[in-house]
Amino acid sequence: MRIEIFGAQNAPQLQQTRSLVDEAVAEAAAEDVEVVVVTVEGPEDARAKKSFGTPTVRVNGLDVEYAEREPEEYSAGGRYYATPEGWKQQPSKGMIVRAITAARAREQRGN
Repeated sequence: MRIEIFGAQNAPQLQQTRSLVDEAVAEAAAEDVEVVVVTVEGPEDARAKKSFGTPTVRVNGLDVEYAEREPEEYSAGGRYYATPEGWKQQPSKGMIVRAITAARAREQRGN
């Protein structure tokens, strides 16, 4: 499984999001997980990398918030997530755990 965290270089929420991803991986008891931070260097790079803003978290290529229903809008700026606690600058740990669980299920089905 591959988890990517996209964001602007030196953005403060990247390290916070990395820690949150590590916690979610542990909570989901996921094994063989590669976590990669991907730098986004402007609007064109965001479009090429399909980044919705800093931070964008993808599990096996799917965004933790949108999954298969991604919008066609990409950004190199800040991102807000619709979490159970309201609008936040990073996803909730539960969102990441659910994305990991869904990715594991897809892997088991061979998708």
